[in-house]
Amino acid sequence: MTAAIAAARPAAPRPWQATASSLAHRIVCGAFYLFVCSIPFEFSDRDARDFPIEIPTAIGVLFLATTILQPRTSFGRASRPARWFMLYLYMFVVAAAISGRDHLATLLNGADYWTEVLKMLFSLVQLFLIFWVARNLMRSPAVTQRALLALGLACVVRAAMPFLGIMTTVHKVQTGGARLSALGQNSNHAAMILGAGLVALVGLTFARQGRTWRRLLVGAPLIGLLAIAVADTGSRGGILALACGIMAFMFQGGTLGNRLRNMALALFVIAGLAVAAYQSEVMRNRFEDTLETGTLTGRERIYPAVVGMIVDRPLFGWGPANNKYELGLRLDERVRRRRGTHNSVLEVLSATGIAAAIPFLFGTWLCLWSAWRARAGPDGTLPLALTLMVMVSNMSGDWFITPLYWFALAYAVASEGHVVARAAVAWLAERLSRSLPGRIGTPAQL
Repeated sequence: MTAAIAAARPAAPRPWQATASSLAHRIVCGAFYLFVCSIPFEFSDRDARDFPIEIPTAIGVLFLATTILQPRTSFGRASRPARWFMLYLYMFVVAAAISGRDHLATLLNGADYWTEVLKMLFSLVQLFLIFWVARNLMRSPAVTQRALLALGLACVVRAAMPFLGIMTTVHKVQTGGARLSALGQNSNHAAMILGAGLVALVGLTFARQGRTWRRLLVGAPLIGLLAIAVADTGSRGGILALACGIMAFMFQGGTLGNRLRNMALALFVIAGLAVAAYQSEVMRNRFEDTLETGTLTGRERIYPAVVGMIVDRPLFGWGPANNKYELGLRLDERVRRRRGTHNSVLEVLSATGIAAAIPFLFGTWLCLWSAWRARAGPDGTLPLALTLMVMVSNMSGDWFITPLYWFALAYAVASEGHVVARAAVAWLAERLSRSLPGRIGTPAQL
C-alpha cells in the first residue's frame, strides 16, 4: 500500500525546474507591472505615421507575449465575469456584421467602417486577455500590492508633467481659464486616470492593513499632488467620480472606532478635493456655468439623441463605430462627422444593442459585486473604491475600451479571491485545531 501511494505521488520538481519556473513568473509579473505603469501615458496626440498604436497597447502586446512562459498560471480557469465578457465579444462581432451589411452604414462610412471596427475589436480582445491574465496574477496579494503601487506612482509622474512643463496640453474654455493635460490626452479621460491613481494611493496609505508612519509621510504629499492635477483638468465628471470613489472607503468594516476613523478620513479627502476644485479657476467657472445655465458641454443634446437611436434599433444597435456617425447626423454636426456618446452604457446599447449589452452589463455587475465582497480582504474597500470611481467616470464618458477600466475590473475579481483564500485558511486551521489541540497555532497565527 505504501509503495503504491509513493508511486502515485507526483515527483517533486527538480531544482533547475523550480528556478526556471520562478524566473518565468518574475518575467511575466515584471511585464505586467510595466503595462500598469504605461496606463497613464496614452499618447493621444501622436502622429500615427510615426507610432501607429498607443503606448499601453504596445506594452500590452509585450505583456501578453510573456504569458507563453507560464500559460497555465496566466490562463487558468476563467472567472464568471470573464465568461460573460466572452459572450459580449461574440455579440460585438455579430452586431458589427449585421451593421456592415446595412447599405446606409456602408454609404456613410465606406472603407473606414471596417477599419475602425477591426481596431476596436483588436483593442477589446487584447484588453479582455489582459483582464483574464491580470486577475490570475493578482490572486497573489504581493502582486496586487506592487501593481497598485505601480499605478499610483505612474500617475504621480504623469500628474507632475504639466507642472514641469513637459508635453503639456492646454485647452482654453469659454467660461474662463484653461484645462491642463499632457500627451494630448482628453482632459476628462486624464481626470479618470489621475483619479484612479489618487484612489490607489489613498488605499495603499490608509486603507490597507499594516499602516506605518513612513507610508503616511510619503503618501500624503503625493495624494495632494494628484488632487491638484485632477482639479486642473477642469473635469466636472472626473472630480465627482473621484468623490464617489473616496466615499466608498466609508463602507470598510471593523470596530466602531475604525469605522469612524475611515469616515473622517474620507470626509477629509473629499474636503481637500473641494478646496482644490474651488482654487482651480477653470473648475470653479465650469461648475458655476453648469449651475447657472444647466449646460453639460453638449451632453444635454447628445443623450436624448442616443436614446432615440437605441429605440430605433434596440436589438443589435447601429454597429460599432457606425453609431457615432449616425449620432453626428442626428445632431447635425457640420464640423465633425462623428460624435461620441459620452456614456459607456449608452455607447454599448447604441453600438451593439441589447443583445450585447446584457452580457457586458452583467459581467460588469459581477465585478462590482466582487469588489463589494472584497471588503473583508487585506485591501479593505480599496477594490470597491477603485471600481466605483472608474465606473462613475464612464457615466460621463465612453472609456470602457481603455486599459484602466479592465485593470480595475480584474483587481475587483482578484480581490474577492483574497477573501475566499483567507476564509479557507481560517476554516482549515479551525478544523486542525479541533483534531490536534495544542499542536498547532490559532487561525490568526497561521
